[in-house]
Amino acid sequence: MAKKKLTPDEFQQAIQFSKQLLRTEVWMEKAEELLAAAQLLEEDVIAYWGEVHMKAGRVVSTPRRRSVQGPYSLLVAYAIENYCKALLIYQHRDQLQNRFLLPLPSYLKEHDLLRLARCVQLPDGVPDEELLTRLSRNSIWSARYPVPTGPTGLRAIQRFSNGRKYFLAYFGPKDVTRINRFVRRLSEHVAEKLGNI
Repeated sequence: MAKKKLTPDEFQQAIQFSKQLLRTEVWMEKAEELLAAAQLLEEDVIAYWGEVHMKAGRVVSTPRRRSVQGPYSLLVAYAIENYCKALLIYQHRDQLQNRFLLPLPSYLKEHDLLRLARCVQLPDGVPDEELLTRLSRNSIWSARYPVPTGPTGLRAIQRFSNGRKYFLAYFGPKDVTRINRFVRRLSEHVAEKLGNI
């Protein structure tokens, strides 16, 4: 199959795309924008859990208003994805130079946060594995659609690296604290590796 000849405009767009792809600072800025939006919802998430009544570790009543923890987790997941991809782009910048006529590598199309975090050497045990897997589930479908894109997406129990099975289809009152702690570790890790560019 013959390659399509680019028009001058298409060629300029391809060059611009290639340059923008390599600018790790814009990936970091996008992550921070997403986190700023998530923080607007964070107060509501915390307030919601303050109104949840629990007895013996079980929820017995919830507030009448809607929970925004799904959209909150969606924004956080997208931010984590951008942080990880910023570092991966930095680490593979030589291979990504002038890539405007080639498809992006699979790691830049990846949405599995645990896989991305492993690529940047960050997860620290099963608690991170569980949190990132739940956030991925939310970003891929559960915070966006009423059903997954296929029947296997409904699977709510998964075996983790320690061999134990964990339930993934829930939000918890400590999620905001856990998320903030993880995001802080991730952003510091990425900034350190990028040399605070």
